[in-house]
Amino acid sequence: MKTTYTKNDIAQFLSEKHGETINPSRMIEGQESQAFSFRHNNKDFVFRINPIIEGFQKDDYAYRNFSSSKIPIPKAVEYGAFDDNHAFCISEKAPGITLQDADESTVSDLLSGITNLWRSISEVDISNTVGYGVFSGKDGNASFHSWRDYLLSILDQEKYDWEKVKSLEHVDAGLIDNLKSALTGLIEYCPEDRNLIHGDFGSNNVLVDPHTSKITATIDWDCASYGDPLFDIAIAYFWRTWLMCMEKTASYWEDALSSAPNYFERIMCYQLHIGLKEIYENALDGSENTLAWCQKRCRRILDGGKNL
Repeated sequence: MKTTYTKNDIAQFLSEKHGETINPSRMIEGQESQAFSFRHNNKDFVFRINPIIEGFQKDDYAYRNFSSSKIPIPKAVEYGAFDDNHAFCISEKAPGITLQDADESTVSDLLSGITNLWRSISEVDISNTVGYGVFSGKDGNASFHSWRDYLLSILDQEKYDWEKVKSLEHVDAGLIDNLKSALTGLIEYCPEDRNLIHGDFGSNNVLVDPHTSKITATIDWDCASYGDPLFDIAIAYFWRTWLMCMEKTASYWEDALSSAPNYFERIMCYQLHIGLKEIYENALDGSENTLAWCQKRCRRILDGGKNL
């Protein structure tokens, strides 16, 4: 579960670490970590805290291995134990706002830039690593032998206790069965491409300068994977009715990318995988509103065919 530390808790930790009074400010947060900004030695930093350290390790790995002028990634300055049960990460603060917070005109101006960023991520040389699916921030390797194996792992009863989830209140057990069946039926269309995938691309993980319509940073690499880069495109499709920026990017990509082989089948398959994972995690977390939205969205995806 996401931590609930106070501003004073973070101020005390940072002040003791740096030997001077630090006055952090709360930031808009993602789903996983609390986030604060602070200034030290005339530089701006972001302090995040999370129950697990693996995401911070991957941010550090991403900076050291993927960062470039085409893929700006903030430097992870330090990460480690906050206490016995939580980890922290201090990163350089990138300028700008999230794509999610940009107005419609700014998002429209950024559509080609976002597409170029996606392409640049997919073109990163990962030949010194092995495996498919989510990789480790320690060595950059992933554990699955194929992309399809990774996609189908969402059905693995040893990894996911679907029977427990299906028994929970507000969970549509029949929908879960239908999603599993549809995903299995579409898996043959998914190529065994092995490219870098951000894994949570767009919205609050891309920072932009609204005055220049430039991308300033790509953050939060904890879901980064190896496989078919269209998975990152499918993320926008899944969340398109939730956020304006996702709707505009999905519409743009449908015009720009849909000539790719089996485009709609791949996009649908990846949306089903995303939907199953979101239902699973939100059901166990007790996030009833998000669970209800995800189930409604998944029904629409199943009913829509190519009208995604």
